[in-house]
Amino acid sequence: MDKREVTIKFKSTMYDTGEGIEVSAKGIYFYKDEKHQVMYTEVNESGADTKNILKFDEESLEVTKLGATKTSMLYKAGNTYNDIYHTPLGEFDMCIKTEEYAMFSGVNGYDLVTLYNLELGGAHVSKCKVEISIK
Repeated sequence: MDKREVTIKFKSTMYDTGEGIEVSAKGIYFYKDEKHQVMYTEVNESGADTKNILKFDEESLEVTKLGATKTSMLYKAGNTYNDIYHTPLGEFDMCIKTEEYAMFSGVNGYDLVTLYNLELGGAHVSKCKVEISIK
């Protein structure tokens, strides 16, 4: 298993609210069990760590968060995914209804794009777009 350091850049847009964020992090890329995988750590405002694992291929993207925030999310076109989103502020029933997902690979890395509807506690929050660049 060949591992290498990568930079992960995230851009998230919530169309219904007009909100968006952009963040970047350093992580480790490797290929295992027929999936591209990236591991990285993010730190929240209070200094608590969350370990993140991205597993992806041409069909889907799975995001697992462990630590201050704990959840798993699956993005696959036409799929509905339900889980509990654990945060320092409480737990929320989460539903992700993925409309589109695409993976683009190139010489320098990967670009992932997903378009989905997000619900928390049974209420629609927003139509969202997440773009992830791994270089």
